[in-house]
Amino acid sequence: MRIVMHTGLVSKEKEAAALKSAGVDGVAIDIIGADETIREVYHLNATTEDYDRSLALLSKYELSLRPHIILGLHYGKFLGEYQALDMIAQYPIHSLIIVILVPMHDTNMWGIEPPDTAEVSEFIARARLKMPGTYQMLGCARPLGEYKKIVDKAAVEAGINGIAYPAEGIVAFAETKGLRPVFFENSCSCGS
Repeated sequence: MRIVMHTGLVSKEKEAAALKSAGVDGVAIDIIGADETIREVYHLNATTEDYDRSLALLSKYELSLRPHIILGLHYGKFLGEYQALDMIAQYPIHSLIIVILVPMHDTNMWGIEPPDTAEVSEFIARARLKMPGTYQMLGCARPLGEYKKIVDKAAVEAGINGIAYPAEGIVAFAETKGLRPVFFENSCSCGS
């Protein structure tokens, strides 16, 4: 069994030390790069500095970091995603997980349009260029249908390392690019 914890903010050194001594296999954490999003969407009394501190503490204890960036988290708009990427790029991480806002029924996000596929595709390409040696994964949280097909194709073209639940036709598309898809039955945070 592998244990990957989705921790949320880690504000104290003793928390990071406890995760290390517990022997967790990995730490997943959403990284938000805009104070407005932290306040208005997550409703936290925190700042981007708190997210950076979490990465620093987890890194200090050499935990296997698997940060997530949620594209369009600010009500479908990009706000701080590139700042989150810059923050993450400062630390040794196991993998970068990119997910996309999926407006859920009976939530404040219901009816919100997810970010434009061109903007998402550009982010994926820029993330690959910014962190070329880092394992990068397109996570399972992303809109379905044609949106998913467009984004998944762009991810393959950008050189992403993995896609959770690829859209129909994407495996065959990857093969036309000379790639040999390998399938795993685990969380995207456990990839590579």
